[in-house]
Amino acid sequence: MPTSKSSVLREEAKRKTIHICGIAIPVLYLFVQKDLIILGFVISLFVICILEWLRFRGLVSLPFLRNKEQKKIGAYVFFVIGAFISILIFEKNIAIAAIFMLAIGDAVSGMAGTVLNADNPELYENRMKRPLVMLVMFVTCLIIGWLALHSLPVAVFGAIGATIADGVPLRVYEITIDDNLTIPLFSGMLMSFVLIL
Repeated sequence: MPTSKSSVLREEAKRKTIHICGIAIPVLYLFVQKDLIILGFVISLFVICILEWLRFRGLVSLPFLRNKEQKKIGAYVFFVIGAFISILIFEKNIAIAAIFMLAIGDAVSGMAGTVLNADNPELYENRMKRPLVMLVMFVTCLIIGWLALHSLPVAVFGAIGATIADGVPLRVYEITIDDNLTIPLFSGMLMSFVLIL
């Protein structure tokens, strides 16, 4: 039975609401020392590993996972890892901006993509995203970068990195790297590069 546009949009909206909850990470980082944030990540990753172990054995079910994720590591795992690495390797404000780009930019881009591809969302999952969706991601991340760093050049480069990571699938040995990992790392690296010029 075909899935209606409205049901596809509702399901994606639920997923992206959970995604946006990731803004709690950079918000906490604004007020909590780096050492405590790192400790929190270590504990979170330990809990996530147990949760994934239970999930793969059919002992728990996570309703927000897509069908394609049921037999793979969940995207939320890569979100946490991407945020963790960003905090470890980037300057604080860069890490905060990069994680906001992941949490908000990817959610907005995902919804835009769902609106455009609601008739057949599975068709576009492993292809480069449409230019309009990439433009939405770029503008969203540009605004985030400007608000977080108050530097247009840094914001532009961060938005470029986030947009490339979100819109162009990165494959290593036929394995597609989850954009929840690459968005904060690509954007953070480009913003860091601009700052040292």
